Amino acid sequence: MSKSVCFILSNCPYLGRKRFFLSAVVCVLFSTVSFAQKQAQPRVDSLTNELPQAKDDTNKVILLNGLSYSYNVINTDSGIICGEAALDLATRLGWKKGIAMSNSNLGINYLGKADYPSALDHCFKALTLNEELNDKPGVASNLGNIGLVYQNRSDYAKALEYYQKALKINEALNNEKGIAQNLGNISTIYEHKDDYDRALEYLLKALRINESLGNNKSIAINLGNIGNLYASQKKYAKALAYDFRALRIDQALGDKNGVAVNLGNIGETYYFIAQYTKGNIISDSLVPAGPYANLHKSVYYLNMSIAACRELGFLKGVIKFNKTLSKVYALSGNYKAALEAYMQYSNTKDSIFSTENNTRLKQIENQRDLALKNIDIRLKNKEIQLAKLSIDKKRNERVYFVIGMIGLVLVIIFIGRERKKSESLLLNILPGKIAQRLKKKEHPIADHFQNASIMFIDMAGFTQFSEDRDPKETVSILNEVFTLFDALAEKHGLEKIKTIGDCYMAVAGLPEPREDHAAATAAMALEIKETMKGFAAKDGTEIHFRIGLDCGSVVAGVIGKKKFIYDLWGDAVNTASRMESTGKEGEIHCTDNFKNEVEAFPFERDSKISFISRGWIEVKSKGHMKTWFIS
Repeated sequence: MSKSVCFILSNCPYLGRKRFFLSAVVCVLFSTVSFAQKQAQPRVDSLTNELPQAKDDTNKVILLNGLSYSYNVINTDSGIICGEAALDLATRLGWKKGIAMSNSNLGINYLGKADYPSALDHCFKALTLNEELNDKPGVASNLGNIGLVYQNRSDYAKALEYYQKALKINEALNNEKGIAQNLGNISTIYEHKDDYDRALEYLLKALRINESLGNNKSIAINLGNIGNLYASQKKYAKALAYDFRALRIDQALGDKNGVAVNLGNIGETYYFIAQYTKGNIISDSLVPAGPYANLHKSVYYLNMSIAACRELGFLKGVIKFNKTLSKVYALSGNYKAALEAYMQYSNTKDSIFSTENNTRLKQIENQRDLALKNIDIRLKNKEIQLAKLSIDKKRNERVYFVIGMIGLVLVIIFIGRERKKSESLLLNILPGKIAQRLKKKEHPIADHFQNASIMFIDMAGFTQFSEDRDPKETVSILNEVFTLFDALAEKHGLEKIKTIGDCYMAVAGLPEPREDHAAATAAMALEIKETMKGFAAKDGTEIHFRIGLDCGSVVAGVIGKKKFIYDLWGDAVNTASRMESTGKEGEIHCTDNFKNEVEAFPFERDSKISFISRGWIEVKSKGHMKTWFIS
């Protein structure tokens, strides 16, 4: 039993290449979780049957901890309940080892719920007790778990520190399984730092250990992750070789979840080949020549993966690989199929995550229903009171009529006001022209725009800035900044598309085309740069901004049936995002294409716009690009 609670939830593979994370890196992969669930459920059933006969002693603490640990891959809420019960009993018994086990399992379960402060609190408590008890395996386990929490919080320096400590202890204990897990986790940190050679070095060590242990599932995970690394380095032939090896092992294990994920990764790799090689032949039998052959391969494997994910109920896989499939179809020029795949991506995403817009509309509907019920109650009470009055029939009828008319007028006024509120909210969510088309029952809406300019604005370092601050302060700062951006977008005639965390996206040239889309976007970017100079929080901490711009053709449309969102996609959208992420704090970073578009249309301002060459830079997924700073 003590062995099981020392297990580290680590060595988690990616579902996609580095550019396309399905979720946080250290969340447990669906195939790994499902594989563990199949093993955990019988154990949960067995331990649950034993629990009613157990006495309140150390054996019951072990029993409850076994349930808490097993539940972490099935139901974290149940795992926390069992862990708390184990901790309470161990504390009453004064059994330090049981208290350490309980805190360790609670940390694992809170990690599964993404409650990182609680996870760290319990993991550190377990670590302290294990050090007092000189329990080396327990110390190594909790060091690894603490590393996982920090990795999930994107604090990679601390994550690496704790992984290295855990590795050192496991090496001293000659714990090969623990060593392999630590090596796999360390590899993910170096991949985040784009140090692919170091990442590959650690991952190959983990693979050799797992091969010596005969741990086929871990071997398949290592192979898939090695494929990810080679794909990140654009070594696609090697990536496919490792992906296919991982696929064959999962097929032999009967792990349908692993098969689904590997099929999707293979499909994505063929997409990267078609996108980046531009038809050049790669000398490998696994890689067909020409972009169209690679696109066909990508469509084939992605469709197989999506079908398998849908059959398994793995909706996150359906979301991820449908999004990639949409890009594959767009690259091949099949925009109709691209839109269908994107709608599958969006609709599936809507089925998992409720949106803020839907919540607001629901609140308005509930308020209206409540108000109508209150009016109805008041009318009925008034009717009862009138019936009891000792007045003549004529006066009674007059009073009832007057009250009824007042109530009717109130209902009509209220419904009218609520309808205006609903329409106003719709206009806040969608552009006016699009809202009118929706009201006319036009759906789906999908338009192609040949010329549009896209802007991405991001607050540099805002995630770390907001970690230890009061949530109200964080939201207040975002509200202040985004409200200002909304006003500037309206001033310059841009359309706000959405906000994603601390990132703001706007576009010019749609839904109403305009010739000066690039000039208008540049004007807004320059005003934001000037306005936000020296912007700081209440405590004086300065907040800097990065702005990325590009222009070109895009596809825009309304996605969803009940939870509308007006979105757009295309190469220009991706490139503008890359301009933001590769830019510098306080600067406006744009492509050569955007510069040419601005210069082709007069920039109507008192002072002329100037472009400062940044030279040729490496941009992920785009290769070398000539870019500019605007001032």
